[in-house]
Amino acid sequence: MRVEGYRVIKGYDTHLHTFGGDSWNTPICPNCGTNLHLIFNFDLNDSRLEKLQNGQLNRIPLISCLNCSSYWSTQVFKIEPQTGTITIIKQTDEEHWISEDEDQFPYPLPFSSLTLEELHETDTPSNEEDTDIAFADFGSEYVCRILGEPLFATEAIQNKCYHCNEDMEYVATICSEDYDSEGLVHDGFTFNLGEIFLYYYFCKSCLLLQADTQGT
Repeated sequence: MRVEGYRVIKGYDTHLHTFGGDSWNTPICPNCGTNLHLIFNFDLNDSRLEKLQNGQLNRIPLISCLNCSSYWSTQVFKIEPQTGTITIIKQTDEEHWISEDEDQFPYPLPFSSLTLEELHETDTPSNEEDTDIAFADFGSEYVCRILGEPLFATEAIQNKCYHCNEDMEYVATICSEDYDSEGLVHDGFTFNLGEIFLYYYFCKSCLLLQADTQGT
């Protein structure tokens, strides 16, 4: 059965899908010494996200440090639902770059309520021309897509769990807002990561969340 995918957009939903906030205890980044950002948080009581449900989590967080080079490489996190805590399992940072103070994202990120909208036909391309259209909309109309087929910037990502080596479930992809599209996730707020895409995968057995990056 085809799994539906969704654009994540501003708006109110019967479920608690959100951007920003501090509802999870996120770890301290070993590179820049600040808390990792809770970027998106999805309510797994939503039947549309059934593919990610495992009976242990009622919400799934997408996190990363957005103020340094730690998000340029693969990151692996352990989710602890009982304590609402996330810990770092793997974070390889060879660049040790930290953004200038005036360019840094605040912690926590401003909080917004979100809703899900079914991916448009143009969001699931079948050829190169359609792919260009899909990438043009991604960042100008929305900055996160959950479930469905990943829209890879370069090539497929290794999705084996760091702990059990089983295939993980694809969760979502995050990109930057285009410069003329500010406010897609929070009014008056600019969400810009540069020309990169963050891909998230989840092992439902080990409760491990993996974040990978691709650039354009």
